Amino acid sequence: MDLRTFLVRRGYWVYENGTLLPPLVNKDSINMIRKFNLMEDRARTAYLVTYPYSGGCWVKYMMWNILLYDDPSRMNEIDAMLRRKIMLTCLEYSSPETGEPNYQELAAMMPHCDVPLVISTNLSPENAPTKMSTANSKLVFLVRNPKDVCVAQLRAMLSEKELQTRTDFERYTEEFLDGHVPFGSWLSHTTKWWSQFCNRKNYLFLTYEEVRRDMRATIEKLAKFLSVPLSKENITSICMKCCLSKVPWVCKQDNNHTDEFLDSINAGEVHEWKDYFTLSLSEKFEEAVKPKLSEAGMLNMIDL
Repeated sequence: MDLRTFLVRRGYWVYENGTLLPPLVNKDSINMIRKFNLMEDRARTAYLVTYPYSGGCWVKYMMWNILLYDDPSRMNEIDAMLRRKIMLTCLEYSSPETGEPNYQELAAMMPHCDVPLVISTNLSPENAPTKMSTANSKLVFLVRNPKDVCVAQLRAMLSEKELQTRTDFERYTEEFLDGHVPFGSWLSHTTKWWSQFCNRKNYLFLTYEEVRRDMRATIEKLAKFLSVPLSKENITSICMKCCLSKVPWVCKQDNNHTDEFLDSINAGEVHEWKDYFTLSLSEKFEEAVKPKLSEAGMLNMIDL
């Protein structure tokens, strides 16, 4: 059975343009999300676009801490919501408890809320709010090495019983390259969004690798982009709070993995793909993505 059919049987569904989406993306809400009012003139609201498993939750948390650096009591409220996994997920997701779409809650909150908002999405441009491509608000575009995304997505979707051999992994990479995974093709998602942003002045391009390499420099870059004047002490404080081991949604989980191949997958590491991709598979992967990245002018921007 191919991966797409397997996931559909587990509750994933296919949108009208062919994109596979997870169960918590409300099937009846996608068309409404396209019309979502971004309220461009709202003070201190920022947007984050990224493909799943690219560090979006982490960077989103950094952005919140930057925007609320001078209001610790408000940030404590955000932390409490994050511990309950509220305000962590993207615009298109729904509450697992109530089924209420996030966009509806945000739409009701935005006109009255005096707290800065960070609104994120994993949707491709054709499914995301139309104004996101033209809004005057500041937007961060986060991209991760697609081989690492492939490994991270695999770990999130399949158990050791469903992926028992390296042959299964190699077959999965083909599905990933073909876009038969949740939220569709990484390559299409990345190049389409880049075509929307590359001629704009109010966007910031980040890679997950640079965030992991130097979080302090990333926070300084984000603060400058968001026009937030941080002192050295502020930056140090935010760095300490945003350390991956301390973010409020992190909890230790026992996945009961017994397969050595799966056990070695450590989500969030840079270049973890090197432990799973054979040389021939890596070359095949790069042959598939490099021409399109080059055509989009992104080849030297992304770590492969």
